[in-house]
Amino acid sequence: MYNAGLNYWGWESGCSPEFYLWFYMPTDLSSENTYLSTLASTFEITLPVILLVVLGVVLRQRGIINEAFIATASKLVFTVSLPVLMFMAIVTADMRASEHSPLVLFAVAAGVGVWAVAQLVAWFLRVPLSQRGAFIQSAFRSNLGIVGLALCLNADPVAGAVLGALILAVVTPVYNLLSVWVLASGSSELNWTKQILETLKNPLIIAILLAAMVRSVGIELPDVALTTGKTLAAMTLPLALISIGGALNLTLVAVADRLTMIAVSLKLVVLPTTVTVVAVSLGFRGSELLMIALMFASPTAAAAFVMAKAMGGDERLTANVIALSTLLSALSVTTIIYVLSLSGLV
Repeated sequence: MYNAGLNYWGWESGCSPEFYLWFYMPTDLSSENTYLSTLASTFEITLPVILLVVLGVVLRQRGIINEAFIATASKLVFTVSLPVLMFMAIVTADMRASEHSPLVLFAVAAGVGVWAVAQLVAWFLRVPLSQRGAFIQSAFRSNLGIVGLALCLNADPVAGAVLGALILAVVTPVYNLLSVWVLASGSSELNWTKQILETLKNPLIIAILLAAMVRSVGIELPDVALTTGKTLAAMTLPLALISIGGALNLTLVAVADRLTMIAVSLKLVVLPTTVTVVAVSLGFRGSELLMIALMFASPTAAAAFVMAKAMGGDERLTANVIALSTLLSALSVTTIIYVLSLSGLV
């Protein structure tokens, strides 16, 4: 994304540029310009997402959109336009998924890892059993399909679409099954076969698998199909982000309790920072590292509320975390991108 001032920082000395960018604080005007330009580039990624969510809040408050619109729009996005967006991104991409197998493996491991950390925190804090499932799910389950993907596309429309789709494809089933596990609290009545089948019937998973098949056999879509698909896909993120804003219940945020604040801190700071640091230590750089950071730094998924309500979890706690994490992610995600950009890692 951005890599500044390598020669100025003594590139010829043999030390990595990351060393200088992290441990030396420049004081000249050129370095100030570097900080400002990096900050501007960071806001180009996050501001469009933030503004569309805010627009949704305003439209709901003014009565221009209502619950019926939000429910219909969300269903349209989940079942039609977002799957089409994923399909088109993979089919038209000028790269192969096999080139990113380490990314896929890491994403799966990270998805399980954030769940495990949330479990440990819940155990350490002795979260009441009636709230434990909702607390854990809210802390680890990222909004990959909407906010995470929107951030990836803003960061890099080409690589972001493909890499975002790969992470989404492998982590979504992990999130779904682990969420069922924590909300069911080990119930013996849980039908795991049914849950796995329901996960495989997810429209996003189906779209990604179909796109992979089309690419593998070398089918070329006609221009009319490509044009129609791109037009339909283009409405996905604006409609989805406005719906997220419209669905936010800001009155819940005003009464957020201790568990809510801890879950939000885990979701926005502790877990994405840990995942990003581990990714860096394993050698991920550039677009792959940025997409990992963005996807795991996105706020709690709105689907967490639906699942918590359906399975008897603490829906109020879940709604609190969704609302607060969505609002505060504007700051946390911007900070993560800014730090990564200055470090020269992306």
